[in-house]
Amino acid sequence: MHKRMEKIVRRWWAWALILLISFTVLGGGYWLYYQSIERAVYSTTLSFMEQIADHDHLNIVNQIDSKREYLRSLLKRIEAARDSQIEDVIYTLGVEASTTSFDILYLITSDGMVYSSSYLMSTMQDMPWADEFQQTGGDFVTRYDEVSRERWGEYLVYGVQLAEPVSCGSKKIIGAVGLVSIEEIGDQMKLESFDGKGAAVVMQKSGDIITASQQYNTTDNNFLNPLKDAKFKNGGSFEACRQAVERGESLFAEYSLDSSSYYTLFQSLDHHGGNDWYLVVRVSTQVTVEQVRTLINRSLPFFFVLGILILSITYFFYRSMNSVKVARASEQAKSAFLANMSHEIRTPLNGIVGLQYLMRQNLDDKEKLKSYLKKAEVSTSFLQSVITDVLDMSKIESGQLEIYAKEMDLTAVIEEVKILLENQTDQKGLKFHIDYRKLPEPFVRGDALRIKQILTNLLGNAVKFTPDGGEITLSVSQEISGETADTIFQVADTGCGMSQEFLERIWLPFEQERRIASQKGTGLGTTLSKTLVEKMGGAISVESKLGEGTVFTFHIPFPVAKPSGEAELTGETAEETEWSLSGKRILAAEDNEINRMIIVSILEDQGCELTEACDGQQALTAFENSTPDYFDLILMDIQMPVMNGYEATRRIRSLNRPDAARIPIIAMTANAFREDIEMALAAGIDDVATKPLDIKLLLNKMKQIRKREDVT
Repeated sequence: MHKRMEKIVRRWWAWALILLISFTVLGGGYWLYYQSIERAVYSTTLSFMEQIADHDHLNIVNQIDSKREYLRSLLKRIEAARDSQIEDVIYTLGVEASTTSFDILYLITSDGMVYSSSYLMSTMQDMPWADEFQQTGGDFVTRYDEVSRERWGEYLVYGVQLAEPVSCGSKKIIGAVGLVSIEEIGDQMKLESFDGKGAAVVMQKSGDIITASQQYNTTDNNFLNPLKDAKFKNGGSFEACRQAVERGESLFAEYSLDSSSYYTLFQSLDHHGGNDWYLVVRVSTQVTVEQVRTLINRSLPFFFVLGILILSITYFFYRSMNSVKVARASEQAKSAFLANMSHEIRTPLNGIVGLQYLMRQNLDDKEKLKSYLKKAEVSTSFLQSVITDVLDMSKIESGQLEIYAKEMDLTAVIEEVKILLENQTDQKGLKFHIDYRKLPEPFVRGDALRIKQILTNLLGNAVKFTPDGGEITLSVSQEISGETADTIFQVADTGCGMSQEFLERIWLPFEQERRIASQKGTGLGTTLSKTLVEKMGGAISVESKLGEGTVFTFHIPFPVAKPSGEAELTGETAEETEWSLSGKRILAAEDNEINRMIIVSILEDQGCELTEACDGQQALTAFENSTPDYFDLILMDIQMPVMNGYEATRRIRSLNRPDAARIPIIAMTANAFREDIEMALAAGIDDVATKPLDIKLLLNKMKQIRKREDVT
C-alpha cells in the first residue's frame, strides 16, 4: 500500500512538472509575443504619426506658398498696368477678394497708407500687423485676432513686400497683405485614422497655439505650458522638449498628463525662414493599448491551440520516457518471468520424466508402480496449476478477465472446496475445520468458479506451509444490509508465517519468500486472489507472524438471490444410483492420435462401443450415416482440422432427424476460459471437459446421459 501511494505521488509530481514546464514555455512565449506586439504597434504608431505630420506639414506649407504666390501675382499685375490709378486698383482689389479664399486684401503705399478690398483707407499705424510688416522686410505669415465690430475672428495674415515700389498714379505701392480664416489651416490637419484619439496643433516656438484640429480641446492657448507638469517617459523631459523647439529640431516624446498618456511628435514648420511655427501631432497611448489588445485577443485561439500542442508534446515525451522505463522494466520482468516459469514447469516435468523412467525399470513391482503413479499425479496436478495461473495472469494483464455472476449456493461451494482439500490435509495429517454456520443468506449472485479459485489458492498455500499436525481453518460469515450480503471469508493456519518484509511484497506477481527450501509454487496465487477479490468489488488483507501462522481475510458484497432451484453447483450433488457406461455407443472426435487412443482405451475399459473420427467433418459424416438413436453420446474436440468442433456441432444439431437435437455432446477442449465454455454452449454443446482431462470428472459428466434417458 505504501509503495502504491508512493507511485501515485510520483505520478502526480510528474504531472505537476509537465504542467509547470508547459505553462512556463507557454507563458514565456506569450510574454515574448506580447512584447513584440507592443514594439510593433509602437513602431507602427510612430511611423503613422510621422506620415501624418509630413502630410499636414506639406499641406500647410503648400497653402502658405500658394497664398504668398497669389499676393506676388497680384502685385505683378498692378505693376503691369502702369497707367492705372489707385482707385482702379482698389476696385480690382475688391473683385479679387471676392473670388479668392482671402477674406480681405490690403495694399500698402510708400506714404504709410493702407487701402483695403472693402474700399476703406487707413494708416499703417492702425493695422495690428504693422510691426510684423515693417520688421520682417520681406514675406511673413502671422496669426491675427480681429475683434472689431466690422470683423471678428481668428485669421492668418500673409504679407509680401516689394524690393522696388510699383507706381500707381500718384501712389507707390510697396506691398500687399491678405487675411485668411485660420480654419483653413485646421482643415488641412486630419487624424481620422486614430478614431478621434489624436490631435494636431500648429504653434509658435513660444508654445502659443496658432491653430489646432477639432480633437484638441484645452483652455490654455499655449501648448508647452501644461507640459511643465507632465511625467515624461523613456528619458524625456520638459526641458528637452523646450530646447529642441527653440533649436528648430524635430522631437518625439511620451508623457503622462492629467491621468492620460500621450505620444507627441514635434516637427518644425520653418519654411524658407518665413516663420518659426511648429507642427505638433499628439496621439493617446490608448490607441496602441487597444491595438495590442485586439491583436492579443485575435491570437488567443492560436495560443490555446499552441498550449494544447505543447501539453501534448510534453505528455508525448513523458509517455515516451515512461514507456522506455516501462519497456526496460518489462524486459526485466519478462526475463524474471521466463526464469520463474522455466523453473516451475521444468520441476514437475522433470519429476514426470523421471517417474516414467522408474516405472519402466520396475514394471513387475506393482507397489512401486502405484507409488510412482501417485507421485506422477501430484506433479501433473502441480504442472496444470502452474499453467492455469499463468493463463489467468495473462488474461488479467490484457484486461480480458471477466466475472460471470449467477445464482449460487455458498454452502455447496464451500463443501466442494472442502472435498478438494480434504485429500491434501489428510495426507499431511492436518486438522481442517470449516465453519459457515453464520450464513443467513447462502443463496447469492456471484461467480462460484472464481470464489473456489480464491479459496483453493489461499487454502493450498496454507496446506503447503503448515507443518504436519498443524491446523487450518476456513470461516465464513455474513453481514446483511438491505439486498446485499457482505460475505467475509477467513483462512487461518498455524504454519511457518511470513516476515514483515515479505508482507510488503506479497501481492506482487512471482514473489515468494525464499527462506523455505521445500516450497513449491509460481508466486501468483496471492496476486490472482487479490485481483479476483477486487474485481468482484471486495477487499483482501493478510496478517502473519513468523512461527505462529497466517490469516487471510477477504470480503465480497454479494447481491442476495432467492432460491430458484438453479443455483450453480459444480460438485457431484445428484443422488448416486447404480448406473453403467457398459454397452453405450459413443462417437469420439479427436484429431490428436495419442489423445484419441487414450480416450478410446478408457471408454472401452468401461464397456463402451467407440466410433473414432479424426476431424469435425468425419464426425458429422459418421453421425449422418448412422441410424437414428444409434449413438448415445458424442465426445467432440474443438480445435480440429477440416471442420472444428463448434461447426460440427452446429451441423449435427441442424440435421433433419429426431436424435440430432437430443444427442448429448460433450466438448473436450484445451480452451479453458469461461468465454470459450460459453461459446461451446452457444454452439449446442451440452457440457465441457477441459484438457488435461480429469478422467473421473469426464466419466461423471458422461453419466449424466441417464437424465436424458429418463426424459425420453
